[in-house]
Amino acid sequence: MNSVPDAGQGAAAPGGRGAEAAVAREIVRIAREDLGFEGDPPGGAALASALDSLQLLSLVVAVEDRFRIVLADDDAAATRTLVDLARLVLARADPRLIPPAEADPDPGAGGRVAG
Repeated sequence: MNSVPDAGQGAAAPGGRGAEAAVAREIVRIAREDLGFEGDPPGGAALASALDSLQLLSLVVAVEDRFRIVLADDDAAATRTLVDLARLVLARADPRLIPPAEADPDPGAGGRVAG
């Protein structure tokens, strides 16, 4: 199996940007759970280097279905990394379809999510 960039590493969640990071995590979830991709290369890695053309097409179709958007051929030219794809989805998708951002852990809570 090939691998996909991990939304929790590298450039996938720069500065912990809530919505962008949430979309990136959802794309990784789709790739892993729905399409069976594995692995954890850096989040800033080019998607084309992590996936072959059929896998990349399958991921795009699954992302389009999940977020109810259409990605044109021109979008592919500007989308190289998981971060690029997450930003494009965020720009196109209905905000109601964007997963909620995870809460920041409370440093005093022993790594548990505050709530």
